[in-house]
Amino acid sequence: MADTPRPMGALGSSFGVKGWMKVRSFASQPENLFDYSPWFIRQRGAEWREVQVEEYRPHGNDFVVKLNVASTPEEAKAYAGAEIGIRRSSLPPVPEGTYYLCDLEGCTVIGLEGVMLGKVSRIRDYGATPILEVSPSDHLAKERTEDFLIPYVVGPIVKAVDLEAKTIEVEWGVDY
Repeated sequence: MADTPRPMGALGSSFGVKGWMKVRSFASQPENLFDYSPWFIRQRGAEWREVQVEEYRPHGNDFVVKLNVASTPEEAKAYAGAEIGIRRSSLPPVPEGTYYLCDLEGCTVIGLEGVMLGKVSRIRDYGATPILEVSPSDHLAKERTEDFLIPYVVGPIVKAVDLEAKTIEVEWGVDY
């Protein structure tokens, strides 16, 4: 799992007539996303697929990119919403006591009164605050069948993260 691609951005709508796509970078410095190669993309429910960045450029507050998998607007539209992944081993080390949000994938989420809510299946980041997408644990299957979302707000909601134990303690109930 250490070298599994980790979500570091997302593809948006098509841009122009040559298959360019808008990009949303999850990196603290958005342009850093382009320092990594290769990129992988994953559409909902699919496996990671390696792609090559042919060109990119700033566009407003974000970027647009030309990937080797799209040369028309129609081909680019097929990738709208796909995650952009980078191999975890490609990312620089972080200081002691800190972590990349992508490291939270696979962690068990423990809610109020120690109830195991599920596992983090994905991290979403649309700009305001990152969101943990949680697949419900088996014992919650009767109450929750679909993934649910928990805002990643340290303090009021996220109380503790233990990467060694792969757990996240949250102020969150089963019925939220």
